[in-house]
Amino acid sequence: MGTANGQTLGVMGGSFDPVHLGHIMLARAAVETGTVDKIVFVPAFQAPLRDAPVRSSARNRLDMLSIALRNFTPPHSISTFEITRGGTSYAIDTAKHLAAENPQKDIIWIVGADHIAKLPKWHKIEKLSKIVSFACATREGFDADISHLPSFVKLEFFDFAPVPHSSTEIRNALARGERHLNMLDPEVENYILKNKLYNT
Repeated sequence: MGTANGQTLGVMGGSFDPVHLGHIMLARAAVETGTVDKIVFVPAFQAPLRDAPVRSSARNRLDMLSIALRNFTPPHSISTFEITRGGTSYAIDTAKHLAAENPQKDIIWIVGADHIAKLPKWHKIEKLSKIVSFACATREGFDADISHLPSFVKLEFFDFAPVPHSSTEIRNALARGERHLNMLDPEVENYILKNKLYNT
């Protein structure tokens, strides 16, 4: 998929509430495996398949993402499109926006293995699949069941050993008063504590 010539743009969407090391490691793997040439991180205002509202403000989540990416060397950017737009964030709208901004690039949406089963439920998935292809991170030798996916969904895999990091788990740990979490960039954790996020 990746051509190493700047023609592939990988999309990392999510609430990033908070951003954790798993997000950063996944993005780095997508570039290092040649799956994409550049990453754009797209924080959601409100993700459509997420039941609960985000816990921290858009400003806080953007700040934490910027902090977490301070030493991230692969080509990357942060898009505020979904946050500025407000409301529920649908991938189809973001994909159209990114495609218009990057007419010479192939748009590749990066997902974890746990999202494969959810892809058919994505809003206007058929139209979305005409704009983007999908790249799924999975451990080498993992036998993913893609038989349920519509034929128009273009999905390829790249090697990445999943890490057991969860933003929900992190928020719960912080609420319990736990500190020095190995799932968080230390400077992101300092930001959370300083701003008293997640009931800390």
